[in-house]
Amino acid sequence: MSTGPLVTLARVTFPHEAHLLKGLLESRGVTAFIIDEHLMTMQWMWETALGGVKVQVAPRDIEAAHEVLADYQAHRLAMSSPAFEASTPPGAMHFYGWRALVIACWATTGVVFPLPSVSRKCLHDRQQ
Repeated sequence: MSTGPLVTLARVTFPHEAHLLKGLLESRGVTAFIIDEHLMTMQWMWETALGGVKVQVAPRDIEAAHEVLADYQAHRLAMSSPAFEASTPPGAMHFYGWRALVIACWATTGVVFPLPSVSRKCLHDRQQ
């Protein structure tokens, strides 16, 4: 099934940006291909000369791909869920972020930092 040559939808600097865009396109049913990814990884000095990493789609999918690209560039892809926001306790995100930081420090350096205490009482109040 030949549809002709592919059309370049976007040129990006880094391969991870191309993979992100490819994933977004494929989540919307548009088949996408990444061109020059490995060349940029091996010969990064040629990035400007070759125009970066290219994301290409079939000509029949170019309109749908432009819509996805416009949504991506306008940051309209994130959906807020009121159910998620209502079910999350107020301090949960902050506490889990701290826990992730402690685990990352331990994994990279081997040094374990103490977790903050759960009680928020002042030492002055305990002495009275």
